[in-house]
Amino acid sequence: MKLMLVAVMALAMSAVSCKNSKKTTDSTETNIKVEKTTQAPDGNSDRKEVAAKPQEVKQEAKAERPAPKYPDSLFFRIERTPCFGQCPTYTVNIYSSGWALMEGKQFFDYTGFYTTKFSESELIQIEKLAMMNGFPKMDHVYDAPVTDLPSTTTIVQSENINHWVYNRMNSPDELRTFEREMETRIKDKQWKPYTKNGVPKGE
Repeated sequence: MKLMLVAVMALAMSAVSCKNSKKTTDSTETNIKVEKTTQAPDGNSDRKEVAAKPQEVKQEAKAERPAPKYPDSLFFRIERTPCFGQCPTYTVNIYSSGWALMEGKQFFDYTGFYTTKFSESELIQIEKLAMMNGFPKMDHVYDAPVTDLPSTTTIVQSENINHWVYNRMNSPDELRTFEREMETRIKDKQWKPYTKNGVPKGE
């Protein structure tokens, strides 16, 4: 009888042991499945968490330039700078009174200081030309990181406009049209020689 009891107990312990072994195996398989779900196809775990985010493309900032200084009495200014070639270089200031002063430097129709007078109707035409080409709404600076290019600065200051633009590259067609038209009007005027101290030459 004792032998039978011992045999039954041994069978019971064996069954419990098998169940525990099965649970352990199931648990191991579950763990393996979990590990597999967290692994990337190449075998690296947690690939999504450590993957670097794509870099954002930064837009190139607009070029900046300090505003030019000019008197309150100035109505219009155009200033062209030199280049390595034969670029016309000059500055023309037209004041609200109509009096204008030119400084021709090189490769221009005039060299030295000259003066002339713009009528009130001519000043109005300049303002209308600026408005027609959208000058007041243009950016202050049109530029690019290049060399050997001249620049043109234009300023209009009237009752309806108070704006300046620096142009070296990438400017709209309307701005270049305005610059060319103003240069033509300047050349069409009759300019008289003028000295720095205000005394015309020959007087």
